[in-house]
Amino acid sequence: MTRNEDRVADPVILVIEDDVHIGGLVAQVLREAGYKPEVVRDVGAARTLASQGLRPAAMLSDLMIAGSAGPEHLREEIQAIFPGVPLTLMTGVPPKRRAILGVSDDHILEKPFELEALLDAVGAMIEGA
Repeated sequence: MTRNEDRVADPVILVIEDDVHIGGLVAQVLREAGYKPEVVRDVGAARTLASQGLRPAAMLSDLMIAGSAGPEHLREEIQAIFPGVPLTLMTGVPPKRRAILGVSDDHILEKPFELEALLDAVGAMIEGA
C-alpha cells in the first residue's frame, strides 16, 4: 500500500486519537504508505508537539477527543495550534447528530472506514485538494 513514491521526504501526519487500537491501526497504515505518523491521544499532547516544533503536513483527529473544547469547536481549536495545516476529522457520529452539534461535514472520514478511504483522505490533504 505505498503511495507517492516520487516524494522527496515522507510527510509527517499528526493523528489525534484517544482509542489506542484505532490510533495504532491508522499509524500502521500510514507508515506502510510511506508517511511518518505521529500519534497523540489528546489536544494537550498536540499542543506540546507544536511547542516542540512539530509541523505536520496533514492531520487526522477523532471528533470526540479528550481535552478539547467540544466537537463543535475541535476543528478551529486544532487548526489554531497548527495554522494552515489541513485537517480531516474521523468520527462514528452520524451526520444528523453532527448537524445538531454544529459540526460541518467538510473533511469528515466516517468510522468505520476502509483503509483506502483513509489513504485517499490523507493524499487529498497533502495535495491540497
